[in-house]
Amino acid sequence: MATRGRKARTDVELGAQLDLFHEAGARPLPTVAGRQESLNGDLEGLAPGIVYLSERARAGRHADADRAHLRALEKALADAREAGDDRPALVVLASRPGLLGPPSPLSPTHRVSLRQAGEDWLRRLETQQKSESTLVGYRVAIDDMLDWSETTGRDILTEAAIVDYLHSYQERMQPAGASYYQRFVLLRKFVRWVCRRDGVPDPFLDLDAPPKPRQERDWLTPEEFRRLLDAAGHPERNLPGLAERDRLVLLALVTTGLRRSELCALDWRDLDLDGRKPSLLVRSGKGGKPRRQPLPASLARELRRLRTARQPEPTDPVFCGLEGGRLQETILADVIRRAAKRAGIEKHVTTHTLRHTAATWLRQELGDTRLVAEYLGHADLSTVARYAHVDRDELFDAAARLEQLAVPREEPAAPAVAVGDAPPDESLVAGDRANDSSSRSDHPRRRRRRRPKHRRS
Repeated sequence: MATRGRKARTDVELGAQLDLFHEAGARPLPTVAGRQESLNGDLEGLAPGIVYLSERARAGRHADADRAHLRALEKALADAREAGDDRPALVVLASRPGLLGPPSPLSPTHRVSLRQAGEDWLRRLETQQKSESTLVGYRVAIDDMLDWSETTGRDILTEAAIVDYLHSYQERMQPAGASYYQRFVLLRKFVRWVCRRDGVPDPFLDLDAPPKPRQERDWLTPEEFRRLLDAAGHPERNLPGLAERDRLVLLALVTTGLRRSELCALDWRDLDLDGRKPSLLVRSGKGGKPRRQPLPASLARELRRLRTARQPEPTDPVFCGLEGGRLQETILADVIRRAAKRAGIEKHVTTHTLRHTAATWLRQELGDTRLVAEYLGHADLSTVARYAHVDRDELFDAAARLEQLAVPREEPAAPAVAVGDAPPDESLVAGDRANDSSSRSDHPRRRRRRRPKHRRS
């Protein structure tokens, strides 16, 4: 009851102050001096609210403007009290034109701060040793979003603006499903980082990501890869060493599962070809994590033969372009594209397709997702599960296996008795049953021996 009474009194006081707004602009300010006591009293009563607002204004993308408005309000009220104006605070502030009007637009400063936030975000990713392709993807996505924001004058840190931008991006670029999913994820990470840093609501909070497209044919069967390898061995241009290099590149990708940046960055010092277990060292994998990668025997033999022919320095690249420099990622993409075209493979084959192929083959042969993740340099098993694809034949084999476990075997039917035949003698039947039971007792059913859980010392 006391709370309701205080609320009613507050409403009456506020209503009385609002009734004075009509006459506030025409009423002249009193010119009485020496009203310090009244000034102190009014400011003392208003101070808690101003302090509270000032603390709230320290965060958020409008923090500078909010603080400026509060300082202007406080100064206007102090000037009025010094001039002897003893009217209520709201009436005093309402009598000053512009003080309680709409805030001035902050779009230029806001855009500059978001541009700077984009640069800060990219530098942050560089310190985390993200790949060059990741940095380029973020820069393109952030720049496109901010360009749209400046062109349309929209505040990109609102949900409505994010939705409109994504719709505009789809209409302008007509991206593939995977490209649109990647753009959404990149921008969500960046915007959420900005919102956490500046203490503003996250516009992506209630936006669900689009479903990640799963390409069922995003890997090659062994027969398709052999066609690809044969096509690489017969290039259109008969240049020295071209066929050998292209075949070796494809074989290395599908048997090691290396990423394109990891393969192009290989130096001869990274290869251990003379030991009992050949391997290579990926010095800077995804996330800056090094790893030791096994090499199949056939690939190790090919690399030893190449090393003998070249006699390279330890820091020389393993895979080179036609002019002897390090193989570039764009050239590697062209090598795969040309070989797929000559092999008549209609799938979109890339370096990552061969990495998917390695993951799928390993899972099919071994059935161990943890081993596949370790082989490909993944710490998260869910990443492998996304592109270690399941073949259709595996699904039918699984259905047949479930049928074997669920449906009991049908017992052979008893021989039919012809019409007119005498029924079998019960004594003979009983004797047969006795013989059967004796035979079962003489030859007990063998049980499968269980393996001990721990080896005996």
